[in-house]
Amino acid sequence: MRFSGKSILVTGGTSGFGEAIVKLFTEEGGHVYFCGLVDHEGERVVQEASATAGKAFYMHADVRDETSIKAFIDHAATQEGKLDIAVNNAGISHTAARFADQDMETVQNVMNTNVFGIWHSMRFEIPHMIASGGGSIVNIASILSKSGAGWMAAYGTSKHAVIGMTKSASLDYVSENIRINAVSPGPMLTPMFQRALDDIGGDMSKFAGGLPDGGPADPKEVAKTVLHLASEEASYMNGANIVVDGGTSSG
Repeated sequence: MRFSGKSILVTGGTSGFGEAIVKLFTEEGGHVYFCGLVDHEGERVVQEASATAGKAFYMHADVRDETSIKAFIDHAATQEGKLDIAVNNAGISHTAARFADQDMETVQNVMNTNVFGIWHSMRFEIPHMIASGGGSIVNIASILSKSGAGWMAAYGTSKHAVIGMTKSASLDYVSENIRINAVSPGPMLTPMFQRALDDIGGDMSKFAGGLPDGGPADPKEVAKTVLHLASEEASYMNGANIVVDGGTSSG
């Protein structure tokens, strides 16, 4: 029950990795406010999480829209009177294509979601955390934040930017008792992973990053690292990027 009484915010919590994060926080007593774009999925996650020790609350919000994401963050902080933890998870991928063949509308959407979505979120989370006396932010990147990403240049570029934001912001707010770290997962059994496999039609030469010997991870196993970084157990960790990929990128 590490998060009993804690006010927690998660972006992109309606499915996959975000859903796993929401449910683990509620299992440990957290009050979790999460957003997404698919309302019936958000309602489902609320119902399933309601059987645990904590509480879950869903709100429709788009991280690409700073007005929308500010309203979500302000609502969560106002309801709880504070903001202790934020996990900026919302992100998208794109169809596989070589760099010069990438559609620029797609590239802009990836950057607006994966980069500016986190930028907007942190910009509105941090003042609430300062008012609360401190807090912990965990940004979700990818193993493609630390290497090249053939066929996935827009996604890889966006995840490199997440690490740059994390490290820079962590220096700006350390004196305010705010820790800002990142988690870089490898392949996980999520809808996004399945869409990626469908997109490449079995041509694994187009699958960036590789697969661990044991196959893609259960999202809950990776989410445990997110909870560790958010907790007081990681009180001396700031500006870190933790890779959780089953050894995929170790070779």
